[in-house]
Amino acid sequence: MVNEDFSSSQNENAESSQGNTPEVPEISQAKRKRLQQLFDHGTLQSNQSNFDYASELLLQCVTGDPGNVNYVQKYLENLKKKYNNNKKGAPMAFFTARGAKNAAKKALQKEDFPSAIKNGLEVLQANPWDADVLVTLASATGHLGFTDSPLAYLKVALEGNPKDPAINKICATTLEELGRITEAYQCWRRISESRPGDEDAERNMARLSVAITINESGYSAASSTPGKKVITKTESGASVEMTHEQFLEKKIRERPKDPDAYLELGEIYTQNEVFEKAVDVLSRGFAACGDINGMRDRLEDVEIRFMRQKLAKVEKKEGRQSEGWKKLRADLNLKELEIWKNRCERYPNNLSFKYDLGLRFQMQKLYQEAIQQFQQAKKEPRRHGVCCLALGQCFQEIKQYRLALSNYKEAIDVIPDRDADNKKKAFYLAGKLALGLKEYDLAEKFLASLADMDFSYRDVSDLLEKLENSKKGN
Repeated sequence: MVNEDFSSSQNENAESSQGNTPEVPEISQAKRKRLQQLFDHGTLQSNQSNFDYASELLLQCVTGDPGNVNYVQKYLENLKKKYNNNKKGAPMAFFTARGAKNAAKKALQKEDFPSAIKNGLEVLQANPWDADVLVTLASATGHLGFTDSPLAYLKVALEGNPKDPAINKICATTLEELGRITEAYQCWRRISESRPGDEDAERNMARLSVAITINESGYSAASSTPGKKVITKTESGASVEMTHEQFLEKKIRERPKDPDAYLELGEIYTQNEVFEKAVDVLSRGFAACGDINGMRDRLEDVEIRFMRQKLAKVEKKEGRQSEGWKKLRADLNLKELEIWKNRCERYPNNLSFKYDLGLRFQMQKLYQEAIQQFQQAKKEPRRHGVCCLALGQCFQEIKQYRLALSNYKEAIDVIPDRDADNKKKAFYLAGKLALGLKEYDLAEKFLASLADMDFSYRDVSDLLEKLENSKKGN
C-alpha cells in the first residue's frame, strides 16, 4: 500500500546526508506556542467539519513551520476531507490556482524555497492531489533539510496517481536521495507492475534489493567500511574473526556459482567508491554466474563510475586541457557508447535505452545515428519531449532547419511544466532558430514565453532586443 510505503518513521537511514542545505530561520518558543495553539484550534474545526476555517488556520501552521510533519499531514488531511477524497479537488482548480502554481515553480527555480512552499500550499487549497505542486513542495522542503515533510507530500502525490509511472519515478528518486531505500524499491515495483518488462524498473529493483539486504544485515554505506570485522565459523566449527570482505570472499570460494556474495561484495565496494575492487569482483561474478540478477548491468555501471573517478582525479591534478584528461574523456565516451549499444541489443524493447544510446551518438557527433535512436525512443511517453528536443538539436547540426524547428515546437508542447530546465531549453533553441530563419512572429512567441519563465536565462534579453531591431529593419 502507498500509505505503508510512505510512513513517517525515522528509523531507516534517518541520518542520511542532505548536503549543504540553506539555513532555516530559527523558530522562537513564543512562535512555536502560537503555532501549536493554531494547530489545536484548526484540528478541532476540522473534526467539526468546518474545513474552510480549519484550512486557514492550518495553512498558517505549515507556512510558519514547514518542517513540522504533523502540521503538513493535518493540513493535507483536512483538505482531502473538504473535497470528500475525490482525488481532483475543486471544479476548475487548474484555472483558479494557475497563478500560484507558476509562482511556486519560479520560486523553486530561483531557490527561493519559502516562497515556493507558500505558493504551493495555496495551490493545494484548490486541489490537494496536484502532483506537480506536491513534487515542488517535496523538493523545496527537502532542500531546506527536512526529511519527513517531503515524504508526506509525496505520499499524497501517489495517492492521487498510484500507478502513474512518471510520479512513481520522481518519488523513487527522491526517496532514494532521502535514504528511504525500501520505499524507493516499492515505487519501482509499481512501475514494473504498470509496465511489465520495463528493464529500467527491473534494473533498479535488483540494485535496490541488494542495498536493502545489506542494510538489513547491518552493512549499510555507513557501516560497511573496509575492514569491518565479523565472526564466522570454520569447517571444524571453530570461531574466527575476519573482515566482512574476507567473509564474502569465503562464501564466493565455497559457492562460486552463487551470485549473491559477488553482488553484495561489489555493492559494498561501490558504496565506498572502491571501484577498482568492485569491477574485479563483479567481473569474476559475471564470468562464473553469467548475466544473472542484473550482474552485467551492475558491472557496466561500476566500470563507468571507475572511469569517471579516474577522470576526476586527472582533471584535479592536470586540468581539462591536458592530453591525459582528453584521452580518458574520449575513452569514457567510447566505453559508454559500447555499453549502450550492447544494452539496446540485450533489451530491444527498452526505449529508454535507445534514448541513452542516442545521447552517446550525439556526443560523438554521429547525428544520423542519433536521430534513428531518438525517433524510436520518442514512442516512450516519458521520453517524448526530451527526444524531440534532442532531435531538434541533431537536425539543426545537419542543417535541416525546418525539421529542427518542427521538433522544437513539439518538444515545447509535450515537455511537462515540472521539467523546467528542458522546457526553457526548448523555448530558447526554438526562439533562436526562428530568429535566424527570420520567422519573427514565432521567435517572439517562443522568446517571450521563455522570458516569462526566466528572464535571466542565457542571453534571452539580448535576443529579444535583436528581434525588435530585426522587425524594425523590415
